[in-house]
Amino acid sequence: MLSRDAEHLYWLARYIERAENTGRLINVNVEMMLDYPIDDSLGWEPILEAMDSKEDYLSGHKHYDEANVIHYLSRERNNENSIASCLHNASYNSEFIKDDLPRSAMEELNNIEMNFLKEMTTSVSKRKRAKNIYEVISSSQRFFGIISDNFSRGYAFEFLRLGRFVERADMITRIIDSICNAEKKEGTIDLSTLEWVNLLKTLSAHQAFRKVSRGEIEKESVINFLFKDDSFPRSIYRCLTIIHKSFLNLPKNKDALLFIQKFLANLSRSRIGKYENTKIHSFVDSTQKKISSIDQIIQKSYFNN
Repeated sequence: MLSRDAEHLYWLARYIERAENTGRLINVNVEMMLDYPIDDSLGWEPILEAMDSKEDYLSGHKHYDEANVIHYLSRERNNENSIASCLHNASYNSEFIKDDLPRSAMEELNNIEMNFLKEMTTSVSKRKRAKNIYEVISSSQRFFGIISDNFSRGYAFEFLRLGRFVERADMITRIIDSICNAEKKEGTIDLSTLEWVNLLKTLSAHQAFRKVSRGEIEKESVINFLFKDDSFPRSIYRCLTIIHKSFLNLPKNKDALLFIQKFLANLSRSRIGKYENTKIHSFVDSTQKKISSIDQIIQKSYFNN
């Protein structure tokens, strides 16, 4: 297939997955602050840091109040990682390969953007805002469900899958990092179990986690599960395994397969659950750089021709 078509498929999937996970992060953080009210800066600054958006946000805002941060993360068109921008970019990429995608998938994508943009034009209550974001999450899952059930396996499918799981792995590390950043803020209340429960909720991981861990929900077991579990679709290890499977079905895969095999081996050997938050942050940073390296391998091997 043409390299430019492969690139559009890859970024279509990345942007849809990014919109979904940004929505998850917003809604669960709102719920956590309702359950355990703390200063807005302690609740929202760590998320902006984890998203590498703090500097950009502060260029237009002075305070980390909930309304401004949520607007920035969801509606702000000048923020390239906001939900609105992600949906716009997904739609843009889909225009180039729409004849290759199932019609129902294109309809779902158009509905996601149309419904979200319609709500952007009005001021909405917190409840309505949460509902709108949940709809983005649900629509994203429906889109990928349609792809899974109605799209022939081949190179096009693999580039969609690569985009989805590279983005997912990256976003999982950022979500974990936001919790660690919140814990280390000076003066932060000890949220202990609550933070880790909400982290599991963010990733729809609570039920799956409980099947493998019957004890108290605490940092070590949650971190180990989200990094190293080999069966849960939102663990880093599982994302990398799926990425590895996609490369097996693509040409020019030698560098990618070797890199991911080493990545998985290092992840398996790590004792990240026992690390202090500062060391977890360093490990997360290293993991993000490795995920970025996978993206660079994809760009070099398939798109820069």
